[in-house]
Amino acid sequence: MAIAGCGSEAKRVSAPVPKAEPEAQEVVYLYRVQGDDPWPDSVSLRADATADVRRGGGHSGFTSYKVALPQAAAERATRLAEDAPWKRLDGRTVEPGGFGGWDNDIRYMLRRGHATTTVSSADLPRSIRPLVSALNAIIEGDVGRKGTATLHSSISGTIAP
Repeated sequence: MAIAGCGSEAKRVSAPVPKAEPEAQEVVYLYRVQGDDPWPDSVSLRADATADVRRGGGHSGFTSYKVALPQAAAERATRLAEDAPWKRLDGRTVEPGGFGGWDNDIRYMLRRGHATTTVSSADLPRSIRPLVSALNAIIEGDVGRKGTATLHSSISGTIAP
């Protein structure tokens, strides 16, 4: 907004920018895809008993929303993430064919801090099965209260001037 005074110079006055609340620290992140399916899902479990969920992808876009978790469910998932053997699993990846294999097996990429692992559901280590189940329940909407969803769609075609 410009305000003109008596002189020839205009003074700029800007409205105060509201401070964005800092996002709570990520406890664990899970990304899942079925075979070479272009519709991945992901969840980021946060330390404040919330989760950021993203469903879908590809050409038709994806939906994202925040989930408010019951305290007991958030504490259980956090404990499972803390107890997982991240050092032993770090760097593990799906073989052969990489992450997007050509079968219908579900692949999971999990990250906690700097440690990551990528596994298929057929080869899911017993030590992280409860964690994967808890995170899948959040993605599927079986746990927590879903907030407002936002659809992010891709734009195709040309925009005329």
